[in-house]
Amino acid sequence: MRILSVNVGDSRPVTVKSRAVQTGIYKTSVVGPVSVSRLGLQGDVRIEKRKMGLEHSAVYAYPFEHYDYWQKELGREEAFPLGQFGENLTVTGLLEEEVRIGDVFRFGNTVLQVAHPRIPCNKLNARMGLRFSPMFLASRKVGYYFRVLSEGVVEKGDSIELLERDENSPTMEEFVRVAYYEYWDSEALQQLLQARDLVPGWREAIEAKLARSQVANGWHGLRKLKVVRREQESEKSVSLYLKCAKDKPLSPFHGGQQITVVLGGHGANQQRQNCFLSSSPNDLSTYRITVHYPSSAEHADSQNPVCSHLAGLKTGEEIFCYAPNGTYRTTEKENERIPVLLTRGPGIAPILSLLYELEGQRDRMFLFHQPTADEPQGLLNEIDTLQARNPGWQIIYADSSVPDSIKAEQVRHYAPQANVDIHVAGTRAFIDRLVNEFMVLDISPAALVMYNID
Repeated sequence: MRILSVNVGDSRPVTVKSRAVQTGIYKTSVVGPVSVSRLGLQGDVRIEKRKMGLEHSAVYAYPFEHYDYWQKELGREEAFPLGQFGENLTVTGLLEEEVRIGDVFRFGNTVLQVAHPRIPCNKLNARMGLRFSPMFLASRKVGYYFRVLSEGVVEKGDSIELLERDENSPTMEEFVRVAYYEYWDSEALQQLLQARDLVPGWREAIEAKLARSQVANGWHGLRKLKVVRREQESEKSVSLYLKCAKDKPLSPFHGGQQITVVLGGHGANQQRQNCFLSSSPNDLSTYRITVHYPSSAEHADSQNPVCSHLAGLKTGEEIFCYAPNGTYRTTEKENERIPVLLTRGPGIAPILSLLYELEGQRDRMFLFHQPTADEPQGLLNEIDTLQARNPGWQIIYADSSVPDSIKAEQVRHYAPQANVDIHVAGTRAFIDRLVNEFMVLDISPAALVMYNID
């Protein structure tokens, strides 16, 4: 471990969001020893106060090992000059997966303590000539700031010696990953708070994230789920069984709810799709989502890239998701209203999770279903099994060859109009037609729960 380059910067203007600002991020290598005081290197310009305090951001170091990575990632032919990322010390042998909050090192005759990771700002974008900050943060190759425990001098070629380390303190990689990408995990946030000599500003920020994660409905933010099983339900539908990529427990959900899948993760160019959960709320070993998508011949013209992406996922691949969400109607036994469910084709998917929740809660239930060629056959088999276990449940299959063969008026023949909970699942056209029919019967749309699978 040694110092490859000592870098300082002067003040110069850059344009950030159409506004000229001063920055000291343009740093160049210097020859000879450089004095290090409590607030940084001699000759290094500090333009503005650091959010976490100047004393906790006195010296910024960046591993030289990342230079080659960024050269290839950005397709740059010319080698970056040392100091390219705004670091005071370009170092070797101190990667973010190893360096921990609170580590104490001797650089030459100067003693520095790791304070916190570098979180990039728009000035780094200006330095790199592109929108680089999101890439930089997502890579977790961010470098780290030091506070000065013992003033001295540093020079190119100085060796670096580890003096103290708390193995229970998080690494730089862990800190950035949890604080910015896995803040749904309250246990991991609590571990960050155990970091040795944690900067007060960071403690406040992590405590705030922890408070949100503990009161979140499901979880707070994006969570990575892994495909552990895949079943082709029909030519145009597939069921994916999902578990937490970190093997943490999944959160409870209600029948008829959905998760939001996000392509692009935490990046700026996200694409989202709500996917209904078709598994049982009583079994949280996995989530199952059943996705309806265009056939392979239609993929090229698909207007739904998320569904097309999901259709191609294999076991072991991962996706980012928000927690289960969406309205639901209580299924507690004290609510004696009779569930009436109207579905067409793939609309059976959100209704299946509701049926699992209704089992043991409702002795009577009516399901009107119009089959289609592209509906998920495996899910229909599960519904038949549920009906066999619940003799008071009645399933009425409509004529698949007759358009609009399910009518709102049929509901009145099976249950008192004033004592039913009505759920409609299918395409937007299917839902809109039935809503209009129920309005003619003086049933308000507010009395309906709708599940649009488009």
